[in-house]
Amino acid sequence: MPGVTQDTLGQLLLALHEAGGTASRAELTDRLGVGRSVMGYLLGELTDRDLVRIDRTGDRTPSGGRPSHRVMVTDHAPTVVAGQISADTFTVGTVSLGGRVLTREEHPLPSTRAPELLDALCAVLTEHVHNGHNVIGVGVAVSSPVRSSDGYAPAALHMGWPGVPVRDMMFDRMPDLPLAVANDANLAGLAEYRHGAGRGATQLLYLTTGNVGLGGATIGGGQVFTGAHGYAIEPGHIAVDPAGAPCPCGSTGCLEVEADHRGLLRVLGRTDVPLPKVTAEIEAVLADPTPQLMAAVRAVNKRLAIGLASLANIVDADRIVLGGTLGRLYALEPDVVRTTLAARAFLTEMAHTPIVVGELADAVLLGAAELAFQPLLDNPRGVVGN
Repeated sequence: MPGVTQDTLGQLLLALHEAGGTASRAELTDRLGVGRSVMGYLLGELTDRDLVRIDRTGDRTPSGGRPSHRVMVTDHAPTVVAGQISADTFTVGTVSLGGRVLTREEHPLPSTRAPELLDALCAVLTEHVHNGHNVIGVGVAVSSPVRSSDGYAPAALHMGWPGVPVRDMMFDRMPDLPLAVANDANLAGLAEYRHGAGRGATQLLYLTTGNVGLGGATIGGGQVFTGAHGYAIEPGHIAVDPAGAPCPCGSTGCLEVEADHRGLLRVLGRTDVPLPKVTAEIEAVLADPTPQLMAAVRAVNKRLAIGLASLANIVDADRIVLGGTLGRLYALEPDVVRTTLAARAFLTEMAHTPIVVGELADAVLLGAAELAFQPLLDNPRGVVGN
């Protein structure tokens, strides 16, 4: 049909994916800004490829008008397998179009040495590939900047890796499927942008922290900004206190050591908690919001806001999403973040940028799935035949 391009078909599939795998035909037509005949042609093609099915009963409009057909991802549509490597565990899951986690399992790291860890990760990924339905690719998130050209991780500081060719090493251990590797925080930000608290943002600034470390992403026009090589946006290494704690990167007072779990525990005077017990310790202290804890939260949130102000002056975001424990700390003491950001923002408008808490419990894993789904979303015709 004239005017129907590969991009249009991909945009429709992406819109349905971002809607959770189901939407009315009217909603999709409005989202793409196309006519009824074009939408009919596009849906016909996706139906022929067994990617969607259409419920023609629909629901009547509030005005009593003709019901809009309901469009849904089929049970036969492709799935992907996603993996996530963190400082003390790895997680693997199977994810469907629409961002639904179908299977999930988490394992302690067998070793921090890359060969042994990747052996274990690839064994579980392979099991999910073999047990999954119509798996079209694998996406893996790692806690390191990742070179976009070849999946090389130059600085997985919390793993003790000086530089590891993650994707190349995994190719030798995996089934013959498309495999992509990227930074965990970038992927978590993409997941929030498509499925969570970042939906509808024009320019999203995302920050998150887990067991250890702090990462982030900026997303505009649906694209993660990765820079020339894939290393852009490492907010954890913005200096927020030159006299602060030493950072594994070699600097001092970096945002990640002042505002992650270690930062909060250090303010509380609990510096002897071993890494495997940090998450449980954080859960315990947050469950009992004593005056001492709230004072520590205010101190950490002030450091966070100093970093946010520097980033806001660069990014010009219309929404800031705080994931992981950052979101929980912000929810406890939001005012110190807002007032510090207002005092340090270059433009008045930046001081009023909405700050919201991340919605996705499995943001990193879902982001790794987004990475694996991207070839399908870019080119449905090239990935799925009639």
